[in-house]
Amino acid sequence: MFRARPSVLVVPAIALLAIHGAGCDGGSDRISAAELVQKGDEICGKERESFARIQSNPPANASVAAAQTAELIKVTRDANSQLRDLKPPEELQAAYDRYLETRERAVDQMERGRDAAEDRNSAVYGAAQAAVARDAPQRRKLAQAVGLKVCSSSTATA
Repeated sequence: MFRARPSVLVVPAIALLAIHGAGCDGGSDRISAAELVQKGDEICGKERESFARIQSNPPANASVAAAQTAELIKVTRDANSQLRDLKPPEELQAAYDRYLETRERAVDQMERGRDAAEDRNSAVYGAAQAAVARDAPQRRKLAQAVGLKVCSSSTATA
């Protein structure tokens, strides 16, 4: 029987806020630091709500864990895409790119966990969740570096 540790189930939520780097183009589509915080935290807040809904019932078996993780991945990818669309002020670009990269690494680990659940490999599933959790403090620190508040809170997916 496949059993996920209840304390580990929240881990993907913590990981969700990892994403791919934003574009480095200059130009008039850049937003202010205040707008970045407002829009980014709004995206993270919606992501957090989705995670809470998806994780409201712990998975009873491997197939449920795989399906739940797939939903979490979709939510994270959607949030990552929206975050990538934000063009921060030039002085925040490098820090924002680093934050987005850590979010993308979290998605990679979540995919590893989903695949392990599909294969009924609870050891690899747990290791993938642990990797997401282990990197959460770094994601929070990088979110804080660009001023994000919701994205950097300990209950956020970032």
